Amino acid sequence: MRYLLLVVFATVLLTASAQKQITKTGTIEIFSETPLFTIEGTNKKVASILNTENGEVVASTLVRSFKFHEALVEEHFNENYMESHAFPKSIFKGRIIDFSSLDLSKDGTYDIMIEGKLTIHGETNYVKEKGTITFADGIISASTEFPVSLKAYKIRVEKAYTKAIQDEILLKIHFNYKPYSKK
Repeated sequence: MRYLLLVVFATVLLTASAQKQITKTGTIEIFSETPLFTIEGTNKKVASILNTENGEVVASTLVRSFKFHEALVEEHFNENYMESHAFPKSIFKGRIIDFSSLDLSKDGTYDIMIEGKLTIHGETNYVKEKGTITFADGIISASTEFPVSLKAYKIRVEKAYTKAIQDEILLKIHFNYKPYSKK
């Protein structure tokens, strides 16, 4: 009887952990090109969890983790635009639409739609965007790219740059997930 309970308990634990995929090294790139300069930043410290049972996705990052080629751009990004002292995190909570139709048992790349609530600069907006998810050798990778409106997230642009900086910046997101382990 104990052996049977042990086997059932172990199976439940393995099933539960197999349902969650995680990364702590996801990547978000931001890009905006203006007549005066190009804004490019990369954040390689994005945490995300994908629930492979229902397609729910959560992603979170510290705004200060974005790195730029020029220190002055990074300083302006954090202090003047993103106000990272007041709004230190950006978070996405949502789901992959029709996740159950994806065949996790075989390798392949699939076009997906992801929807949810994106919080940036203390403002939360609904987003629904296209992306891709790849299953290869037991590894799940996901990526998407989409424009984000500065106005929608109440990110103010200095008056001197209002004609140069466009309202939208491009976000490029990529995650390589690994099975979740409590170790």
